[in-house]
Amino acid sequence: MGLFKSMKDLAGITRGARELHEQHLAQQGYQPGMRGMMSQMGDMLGDASEQLKDLKDQTGDKSRLLAEGIPGEGVIVAMGTPARGAQIFSLDVDLEVHLPGREAYRVANQYMVPATATINEGIRLPVRVDPADPSRLAIDWDRAAQEPARGQVRPVAEAPVSAVSAVAGSGGDTVDQLERLARLRDSGALTDAEFALQKARILSG
Repeated sequence: MGLFKSMKDLAGITRGARELHEQHLAQQGYQPGMRGMMSQMGDMLGDASEQLKDLKDQTGDKSRLLAEGIPGEGVIVAMGTPARGAQIFSLDVDLEVHLPGREAYRVANQYMVPATATINEGIRLPVRVDPADPSRLAIDWDRAAQEPARGQVRPVAEAPVSAVSAVAGSGGDTVDQLERLARLRDSGALTDAEFALQKARILSG
């Protein structure tokens, strides 16, 4: 008797779940039953195909920008919540963009972020910007700061990145400042984008 009651309860739960699912299909504009489920599945597959196409287009555009874009620096002003646990995730990021010889500007967009990237407000990232459209840019994650792996042994930096502003604001001979800036770049304390940005500031006075 107990087993029979349990089976009846299970059948009732299953029927209730099916009714809820059909109500959900109807709310989304699908027909009830198997035809509606197949139609919904087709739409979901279509959406997935569109997302894969967008990702492929973004990858191709990023490769072009990294090869041809103007080197610069993007400072994270605001950002969404990183999806930790994935190898790579999509993230809304508002960047303050600095390019040599140009006024800084802000642009918000969605970027694919590797899980190893150091990502937070105030973080400076090397970017490449489309010469024809400043709103289109790619973040060069290969040159960006990476979070150290757990237990990783790392050398102490020979020159802190904070020394960049000290060089640019130290005054004195322009050639001397540029030489010190070049030494920072050669030591690995500066990226090429940071070097180009600071060089432009020194030359502009």
